[in-house]
Order: sequence, then structure tokens, then C-alpha cells
Amino acid sequence: MLAEILVLGSIIGGIWALVASGFSLVFGVARVLNFAHGTYFALGAYVALVAYEIFSKSLPVEISLILAAIIACLAVGAISVAVYVLTVRPVRAYEVMVILVTLAVALLVKEILLSIFSDVSISIPPFVSGCIYIAGIPVTYTRIIAFTIAVSVIVAMDLFINRTRLGKEILAVSQDSEAAMLVGIDVERVFVFVMFLSAALAAIGGVLYAQIYAVNPMTALRVLIYAFAIVILGGLGSVRGSVLAAFIIGYMQVAVSTLFASEWAEVVAMLAIIAILVVRPQGLMGVE
Repeated sequence: MLAEILVLGSIIGGIWALVASGFSLVFGVARVLNFAHGTYFALGAYVALVAYEIFSKSLPVEISLILAAIIACLAVGAISVAVYVLTVRPVRAYEVMVILVTLAVALLVKEILLSIFSDVSISIPPFVSGCIYIAGIPVTYTRIIAFTIAVSVIVAMDLFINRTRLGKEILAVSQDSEAAMLVGIDVERVFVFVMFLSAALAAIGGVLYAQIYAVNPMTALRVLIYAFAIVILGGLGSVRGSVLAAFIIGYMQVAVSTLFASEWAEVVAMLAIIAILVVRPQGLMGVE
């Protein structure tokens, strides 16, 4: 049982790390608590499925999947930027309004998805079939690929933020946006880029998740609960803390699902949020 928790928990933890790192990045840089973040996760899966069905009519399955994933990331990122520019930016100074606006966007997109696809769960065909045994646990190649992609993207993002000029501008804005503006950094450009990046990360997570499990319009709420639990545990605004917390939550999710039932995993996640806020409000790697 322990081997199953470690193996399967690492895989789902990698996907949650993609989602939570983007959620935490937006809050850390733009101070936006984006309640539409889970929606971008589900939207990524739906856009990828539609794109795949179009490409697969004339292209091989593998190429169709890769193109569909790329288009999903770009499309969801662009939608996130449009949402930010049209609805969030005008009220960004008012935290409660930001929450209400992003929540309204999440509900709107959910209703649109329900109208088009109904409440039937969808899945994206896997890149490859087959499985291998790790510590006696059968693990599909799809899960291994998902974990590899998730970790690679997280490492690439960390290198980008810490090694590139734009990444250092992001760090500067996250520490003090007014001081960053005084030294010539285009703060608004940084905000827009971070909104795009965070949504693209969520979309990648949605595509990978939909190849292992199933996604429906209600998935967005489940993802938001997990993302919230992860960033609270890791520390609001701490991307590395969110990555660490994502794996902890992933292990917890698999353990609860194995010992009890998968429905209890969200309950435990909510209890974790409450407990962390009471015991250590700044999280594992946050600051007071």
C-alpha cells in the first residue's frame, strides 16, 4: 500500500504542482486570487479534445495530440489574458471585487461547457498504451509521461524565472511592484505575462489529467479546492512551496482514496486548509 501511495501520489502530485504553481505565481506577482484558475484546467482539457478530433482526421494520433496540447495551452492562456484585461484589471485594487469577478467568470465558463458538452465526462486519448511495474505497482506509460512532462515544465519554469531577464523582472515585481516600476520595469506587461503563464500551466495540467482520469465541467471546482489547499499549505505566493505542497497533497489524496473512498479526498483537503490556517497561516515556505 505504501508503494502505491508513493508511486501514484507522485504522479497526481506532479499534475497538481503545475496547477498550484500557476495559481501561486499569479497571487505572488499580481496579488490576484484567481477563482477561475480551476476553470482554465478544465477548459484546457476540452480545447485539447476538440483540437485533437479536428487534427486526427488528417494527421497521426501522436502529432494530433501534441498539436492539440499546444493549442490548448495557447488558447487558454489567451483567454486568461482577455479575462484579466477586460474584467480583472479594472477592479484589481479591490480584492473582494477580484474574487467576485473571477468567480463569475468561472461560473460562466462552466455553464458554457455544460451547454455545449453537457455533464458527460470526457477523456483525451493517451500518447501511448501499455504499462510497467514499479515496486510491484502497475503504472501505465501515460502516467509516467504525464509525471515526466509535469516535472520538466516545473523545472523549466523555475529556471526561466531565476535565469532570464523577464523572469528576474517577475521576481522584482513580486517583491515590490512600485519599486520595479521606478527602475523602468513595465509592471503591467509582467502582470499580463504571468496571467498567460499561469493559465497555460493549468491547461497543461488539464490535458495530462484528462489522459489519466476523466474531466467534466464540475472538475473545475475540485481542482480549485486542491489548488487552494496546496497554496495555503505551501504558502501564498511561494511557487516552490506550492510545488512541495502539491506532492504532499497528492500523497494524501491517494492515501485517502485507497483507505476510504475518493469522495473523501476533497473533504480532507478542505480540513487541511482549515487546519493550516489555524496552526501555520503562512504555510510551509511563506512569510508572516
